[in-house]
Amino acid sequence: MSDENTFQPVYLKDRNFTESGYERQLKQSSLANVAVRSNYNALSLKENKGNIALEIQDDLGMPVNYVRIKALEDSIRKDIISDKNSLHRAITPLLILVQICALLPVQGIRGQNTSYLVFNWFSWIMSYSIILVCSSLLMILLIVFNLYRNGLTYEITGDLVFYGGTLINYMVFIHLAREWPKVMEKWELMEREMKQYGYPPNMAFKIKMLTCIIMLLSIIEHLASILTGVLKAIHCSPDGLDIFRLYILTSLETVFTFIDYSFVVAIILKFFNCLYSFAWNFMDLLIIVLACALTDKFKQLNQKLDSVRGKVLPSMYWRKSRETYNVLASLTHDFDEFLSPLILLSFGHNLYFICLQLLNSLKPMHSSWEALCFAFLFTYLVGRTCVVSLYVASINDQSKKPKTVLFSVPAECYGVEVERFLMQVTADELSFTGCNFFSVTRTFMLTVAGTIVTYEIVLIQFNNVASEIPDQNNTFANYCPKLL
Repeated sequence: MSDENTFQPVYLKDRNFTESGYERQLKQSSLANVAVRSNYNALSLKENKGNIALEIQDDLGMPVNYVRIKALEDSIRKDIISDKNSLHRAITPLLILVQICALLPVQGIRGQNTSYLVFNWFSWIMSYSIILVCSSLLMILLIVFNLYRNGLTYEITGDLVFYGGTLINYMVFIHLAREWPKVMEKWELMEREMKQYGYPPNMAFKIKMLTCIIMLLSIIEHLASILTGVLKAIHCSPDGLDIFRLYILTSLETVFTFIDYSFVVAIILKFFNCLYSFAWNFMDLLIIVLACALTDKFKQLNQKLDSVRGKVLPSMYWRKSRETYNVLASLTHDFDEFLSPLILLSFGHNLYFICLQLLNSLKPMHSSWEALCFAFLFTYLVGRTCVVSLYVASINDQSKKPKTVLFSVPAECYGVEVERFLMQVTADELSFTGCNFFSVTRTFMLTVAGTIVTYEIVLIQFNNVASEIPDQNNTFANYCPKLL
């Protein structure tokens, strides 16, 4: 790691090339290095093919055109091919699937490095996202109007949370897409800083396996949800006629309360509904993958530190290790600021629908298939929430592991750098948060589990009371919707 005051003409894109030479001199005079010092003696503005180029003379009187240097650096950087286990290339297959659901509308995900990433409000993927945002907004308006007409009911509440959460989910992903090029550029710079550690082995394979497993389970989940709806339609259908129509009317009651049934409209709405369902799975999958990638970088540092446990090493080694840890800590804070809205939405959605499934368990089930589908849906939802929690909590676990190595440093090499390193590891709580409302650690999982158990106890007590009430007053007596 270089010193803060060292002049680094490597990444020049953050410089303001439109300001005057005198203003530049005032800003950089305090940061000028003794070895490399730029003396702004002559300033000339040249207009070359419609572009204004700023030329500055160095100590030797040679002109330095920073605009051309920046353009040359950008050109060279675009030709660099990232390693297949770098995060940008390893996550590409996942991002392709994510964009099928109109999430994360950023361009350049197939580029060979992060310099190709760009967000554009007028791109085709952004237009695709806007269509789904508008459709979810329309569904919310229909639900609100239905709520105004019929009052608050169990079904209306569930639909309002689902489509309202979907709208927020797409809005959050649009925000993430705007920040994605900057975040991935920071990650790429970190990978260059840790070049001596190499890339995490099998990173690309690990991300592909996580994607395949979760996507397979999400497909089964969606099919089980459809099967549950069909079984309910069969039970409620008079003489078993027109089951598909009854299933559509039951699942899309909000829409077909205001318009006549149409097969074409039903197919379009079910397609959008399918995209919305997969969007929630992709939200959790993206959190898992990014947490896994960051955890692997901490593991690389911890493995390097474990290899020198108890050895006498110079202070320079501990300084370099502390600076590497500081890079990862800074990146963790950046990722937390980037992902915290998504994490808050993810845990809020999962916790609500876990409670909703517990409430559904009080409804009568008229076949073993329906009970089996319910068991799978509930198990998958709880399991997915636990997997997200464990992967995110592993960041905090790995960030604390250097303490054991630092405590075992021999007395003869214990110094200021080791003390600073130990103080940072001990004091800095590195973890992802939900907009700073909570930190995702292993203890947080126990808190969530306790909340679910408490809710289940309340439901059991409610069910015991409701069983003593006559059927016409029972909340769950009206099983079939009155649509026919």
